[in-house]
Amino acid sequence: MKYIYLSSLMIAFSTVFFMGCENAEYKAQTNSLYITDAADIATAATITMDDGADINVVVRLAQKVTEDVEVEIQFVPELLTEYNTISGTEYEVLPANMLPQNATVTIPAGEISANYRLHVNDFATNGITYAIPLALGNVIKGDVTKSKAQSKFIYVLAKPLNVSAPVLRGNAGNVSTLPATDWGITVDAWTLEAWVRMDGYSINNQAIFTSGSNDHEIYIRFGDANRPYNYLQIKSLGGQKQTASDLEANTWYHWAFVYNGTTLTIYRNGKQDTFFDPPAPKGGSVRFDFMKIVDSGSYFRNNCTMSQVRLWKVARTESEIANNMYFEVNPKNPNLIALWPMDEGEGTAFRDATGNGHDATSNGALQKWEHNIRFDK
Repeated sequence: MKYIYLSSLMIAFSTVFFMGCENAEYKAQTNSLYITDAADIATAATITMDDGADINVVVRLAQKVTEDVEVEIQFVPELLTEYNTISGTEYEVLPANMLPQNATVTIPAGEISANYRLHVNDFATNGITYAIPLALGNVIKGDVTKSKAQSKFIYVLAKPLNVSAPVLRGNAGNVSTLPATDWGITVDAWTLEAWVRMDGYSINNQAIFTSGSNDHEIYIRFGDANRPYNYLQIKSLGGQKQTASDLEANTWYHWAFVYNGTTLTIYRNGKQDTFFDPPAPKGGSVRFDFMKIVDSGSYFRNNCTMSQVRLWKVARTESEIANNMYFEVNPKNPNLIALWPMDEGEGTAFRDATGNGHDATSNGALQKWEHNIRFDK
């Protein structure tokens, strides 16, 4: 288990949530109880589950006292509802049967803090991100009060991806999706994400994605006319932009391409890499009619291993990309057009986990499967 700290945008949301109208209590007051994780409210953490998780909730006094102090530990779903509304997240409360009942923590006389250990057994998340909204309850023993601003905290649980992934080569075929044409999906904004590993960049025009429509091209490839070819380029709406020529062979990269109606941004490993403003799309919106993967024929000579292809009908934020790239996303999210986990581990078919019917098939491109892949290590 480890902590992954949320990005600056989520931190800003967290600040609003925890402070509310209680600015006077930003600092713990004399003889007050607080949760140490909430002491610096500009920092939030997602807890990564590996075979379950142990959460150490440290309850602390502002000053030592000469008597035992006992306080309730409560689980408050309403905190998560408010947090989701402010932050734009879709976290769900961990089921009550996985949480302890009547929990308390006691700080012995003369001590400054005590630890409450909360164990969560491993379980299948099925793409849902669960959270534990925790708060200090009634002070059972001791002449102290609890800090209002620092007595509540939300622990987000995330299970890191551990997947199988296909090794593909485009000069042997491609990966096509259903239906082959005429999706007829018109959007004002979109996002395309994927984990990609190339075993080399030996030739130009190795296209990992070809999508959009005749009027709204989306063409993403490694290498154009300029050597060396170890850069990624996107062509769309009559414009194009590329990264620096610094990509390394046999290295996993998380790529995200985000169009917000004006600007098209490339994110590398959860951080903005480059951007440009393409010409306005014909008709004012972008139409998706198809999606093909590793689709540049004889030009695609290197092996490409790919995972977690996500196509959205919204412009995902940098924090949403960074906070979800190592984890599953909920396939029932209404903003997903298609989600190809590409984790079947065998065969030549790749399901669209959304149920929207855009299942994919390898047409000779699949070379082999690799297993037990972790992107966070």
